[in-house]
Amino acid sequence: MVVAILLGIFFGFALYFVGAGNNATVLDMLRLRNMRLGKIIFFAIGLAAFLAGLAASLGLLSIDHFKIKPLHAGVIIGALIFGVGFGLIGRCPGTCPVAMGAGTIRRGLVAILGGLLGALCYSLVYGSIAATGLFEQLNAGAITLFQVKDGLPSLLAIPHWGLALMGGLFMGAAYLMPMEIRKPRR
Repeated sequence: MVVAILLGIFFGFALYFVGAGNNATVLDMLRLRNMRLGKIIFFAIGLAAFLAGLAASLGLLSIDHFKIKPLHAGVIIGALIFGVGFGLIGRCPGTCPVAMGAGTIRRGLVAILGGLLGALCYSLVYGSIAATGLFEQLNAGAITLFQVKDGLPSLLAIPHWGLALMGGLFMGAAYLMPMEIRKPRR
């Protein structure tokens, strides 16, 4: 638990340092005007995937305890709602506490309360939506890109080293990604 708290504090400082606590920086990234934050996110995802894939390939990390959630229409709809909210306010659950620590307490708190309200509404209507069978529509089950767990279907029959390879590709893409894709409006 202490390690998790220390990692969380480190992650918060890292998010603050790269500007993820500033919604203008996040919105500039989402509008493809300033890709500095996007490059950092892409590189961090790639590094984590590379290290996890390498450690799993060498037998240093067991991925068996990772829970893979099933992919179905409800997950797709939820992701779309999350994406719209993220794009409108430039905040996600990880950046709200960072924003509050950076001095924009009201904005961060409003985003957290909005997320909690959304979760409450979802939990209140979940039963009636599930009864319609919506969550079973397009149900692909628990599926992964690479074969990282026995008994789980994967799109590619490549073991853990595929995760490391994908991580390397993400890091390379982050390095090659331009700093801006669309020119800022003046």
